[in-house]
Amino acid sequence: MNQREIASIGCKLIGIFFVVQGARLLSFNVPVAANMIADYTLTNIVYSLITILFGILLWCFSGKLAKILVKEKNRNEAVGIGASDLQRIGFSVLGLYFIGHSLPELVTKLASLHTSNHGLPGLPGLRIYFLGGTITELLIGIGIFLGSQGLVNLLNLIRTAGLKRDSDSELEE
Repeated sequence: MNQREIASIGCKLIGIFFVVQGARLLSFNVPVAANMIADYTLTNIVYSLITILFGILLWCFSGKLAKILVKEKNRNEAVGIGASDLQRIGFSVLGLYFIGHSLPELVTKLASLHTSNHGLPGLPGLRIYFLGGTITELLIGIGIFLGSQGLVNLLNLIRTAGLKRDSDSELEE
């Protein structure tokens, strides 16, 4: 893989991320628009559609962006990175995403619990239930980030499970 191909793949991944985020934002705003509850509904829907459009444009023009990002002299320079390294980096990035997504939400919920009487004061189970999804996402993100090499090894083990290896066939003969 050369540097331009990697830059193109990166642009496509960011494009997919923007399309998913735009669809997520749109799903929040369409029910509000149907009931005409908020004053800024049209603005929010336009923002969601622009996010989706930007993601599609990133996907479509990833090759041209890669040419801009990578200089001509480095264009064909091969990058010495293997599939397991790419998988490890991918899992690390996914773990960081989960961590980055859950931390602000966790802080917001903790502040909300502290400032208001959310739930019954005598039942800590309701507070754990209120924070459960966010804490779970944070722990999964930390686990994926710190255990990325283990996950790659597990994938390799699953991929080769049940297949005969060359050393196994030599032992049988």
